[in-house]
Amino acid sequence: MGTIDTVNNAPLWSPQDVAERFVDALGSGDYEIAEHLLAKNVVYRRTGGRPLRGRAAIVRHFRWHARTRVAMQAVLLASEQTGRAIAVTERVTALVYGPLRLQFQVRGVFEVDGGRIVAWRDDVDTAVVARAAARAVAGVFYAPARPTLPRAVI
Repeated sequence: MGTIDTVNNAPLWSPQDVAERFVDALGSGDYEIAEHLLAKNVVYRRTGGRPLRGRAAIVRHFRWHARTRVAMQAVLLASEQTGRAIAVTERVTALVYGPLRLQFQVRGVFEVDGGRIVAWRDDVDTAVVARAAARAVAGVFYAPARPTLPRAVI
């Protein structure tokens, strides 16, 4: 991952490429690939949660999803590179536990250096998550109310 071009000593993947591959890996549950895209001292900030500092802490968070029966799914809707080292993504994330499906839109901002993510911030609207939680509970009792992931745009 993050192969270096030996002629220019520059990463072959742009920050946008790295962010897209990372979101795809998370969405498919391939935490090994996601881990390889993270720098050792990465910092992950998320709305309403404490920051996770370091690849090891973030990998423990990934492994929690793998150990529990809470599946994490994600579909990339859009991405763009906004600076030399910054990529912004829009995705739909779903946390699924049996018939309970909490699904909401997330804006991710990734700072990439040398083909690896050094900082990652996920922003969500808490009102949107509250509505998603209500829909998730309704979907447990009435299957047609259960949300489904959109098709990937990218």
